[in-house]
Amino acid sequence: MRPMSKRIAAAVLWFAVGWYAGAYLAFYLGIADVIGPILGITAAMLFAGDPLKVIWPSRQEAAGIVEALPERPSDSLPKAA
Repeated sequence: MRPMSKRIAAAVLWFAVGWYAGAYLAFYLGIADVIGPILGITAAMLFAGDPLKVIWPSRQEAAGIVEALPERPSDSLPKAA
């Protein structure tokens, strides 16, 4: 799955989770129902946007991680029985 597809899927899931949590809080605390969509949109924007670049690494960082992985020669792999 491409990274942008993962980001979009994560945003949709966090939107649903935020809306559900907001509806739960609204019901039990007796506050306005509009808190559900507000929490959902906020969670989706924070997770998909990732303003601090904590969740989704930039392309340069991801490329650096891949380049830093040690290569293992195929001779060291266990042989199939």
